[in-house]
Amino acid sequence: MDLLLGLDVGTTATKSLLIDIKGNIIASSSYNYSLITPQKDFVEQNPEDLWQGVIATTRNVLDHTNSGDKILAISFSTQGGTLIPVDGKFNPVYNAISWMDHRAYKQANEMRETLGDEKVYKKTGWAIYDGLPWLNIIWLRENMPDVFISTKYFMFVNDFIIHRLTGQMCMDPSNAGITQLFDIKTCQWDKDMLDLSGITADQLSPVQKSGFVVGELTQKASAEVGLPKETLIINGAHDQYCAALGSGVINPGDVMLSCGTAWVILGVMDKLNFDEKMRLSISPHIVKDRWGALKSMGAVGSCMEWFLDNIWCRGDREKDIYDRLNVSASESQVGSKGLIFFPSSGGYGHGTRGGFIGLSISNSIGDMARAIMEGITFDLRWTLEEVNDAGIETDVLRMVGGSASSPVWTKIVADVTNIPVILPSVTQSASYGSALLAGIGCGVFDSPDSACQVLSKNERFIEPDKENVVIYDRQFSIYKRAFQQIKDSLTELAEI
Repeated sequence: MDLLLGLDVGTTATKSLLIDIKGNIIASSSYNYSLITPQKDFVEQNPEDLWQGVIATTRNVLDHTNSGDKILAISFSTQGGTLIPVDGKFNPVYNAISWMDHRAYKQANEMRETLGDEKVYKKTGWAIYDGLPWLNIIWLRENMPDVFISTKYFMFVNDFIIHRLTGQMCMDPSNAGITQLFDIKTCQWDKDMLDLSGITADQLSPVQKSGFVVGELTQKASAEVGLPKETLIINGAHDQYCAALGSGVINPGDVMLSCGTAWVILGVMDKLNFDEKMRLSISPHIVKDRWGALKSMGAVGSCMEWFLDNIWCRGDREKDIYDRLNVSASESQVGSKGLIFFPSSGGYGHGTRGGFIGLSISNSIGDMARAIMEGITFDLRWTLEEVNDAGIETDVLRMVGGSASSPVWTKIVADVTNIPVILPSVTQSASYGSALLAGIGCGVFDSPDSACQVLSKNERFIEPDKENVVIYDRQFSIYKRAFQQIKDSLTELAEI
């Protein structure tokens, strides 16, 4: 049987998904790893963890194949904006600097004053942001000159993994855009941005379209991942764009809500339209002549993981923890008995601090769990107001990612936003989309449209509950008003 392998190399885990050429799922695997936070504003990863995730999950899904099966090709969905400096032998000279990192905030402020957000946005599709590679390269040059000088190539997750597998350097347009070193109109590395960072184009991987055949496995990689050398490696894409492909969000007007560590709204456009207020980040879509307008809410999904680790205190053997979490949240009531949660790690202007308000001794752990779900969804509603104002209509939300597996949270999303929610049959759409991309690259599918024909029609449709909408309208008003009253205090607390 001919098979396709999709790998999603994410922020806290690598996930693999093995499908046949009809789109049926054969096997899946996940490999978790940790973030490194050595000091305030620093968020790093060990690049070798990412590679070990590729090896482990690939070998795990291979255990579910038969002797006559053949994996035709592999492609990748990867976290975007994470910088990996390597030497001339492609060995990391420093930890990967995560997209969640904020060490370059001073450089960001300086560039806003001297260069201006609009110039950078109109060139790269992204407003100046202190977590992205352009400014982190400048930070390394100014604060760790030994690391900067010893760096031969500045790589990112997609091209780092591709090089480990093939020995070739290759980057994709959607991941290149988020580096802020790439001109999305010309689809070339931008000399002006490179000059500002102090590097040259030959220190970066050449950019090829998503679906491009990079090559075959090296002998060493073949032995490590357990696949034949002739297995094709196909150029991947940013995780949100793979998720869009994997959920069928490929036509103008389609809107996806991706709920992982970061919550992201992505709308599809058939023209390159910049948002005058620079609220939406623009990148090339996997589909030719289409663009994605992306609005990130930040790493709000990590709030629930914090809750499970520190308040719920999950144990290593709690394999049913998310089922029990949903039961506990469902036993609360709409509005969490007056308890409100403001997300940290992103959210609507919250920065790095959040919290509960309205807490009473009568509140249960289930109320707290539900309040986190509702709080993040209030932030979603607030963010959707901006997205709609910027010209992206959201009549229906296609919800994917880990939170889309929660029957409680998906209903909360429909009720809080008063927008119908569609749940694709495969919620882990990023790895599924990268498997479809592997099929496009090796010729199994002749286009993204034909690849999406294999998507199951067994979608779930969730309508908003009118009574719940009324309750949430009132609580959302309280939420916004309370945030305006405490936002300055949250900022001050973050500086202590």
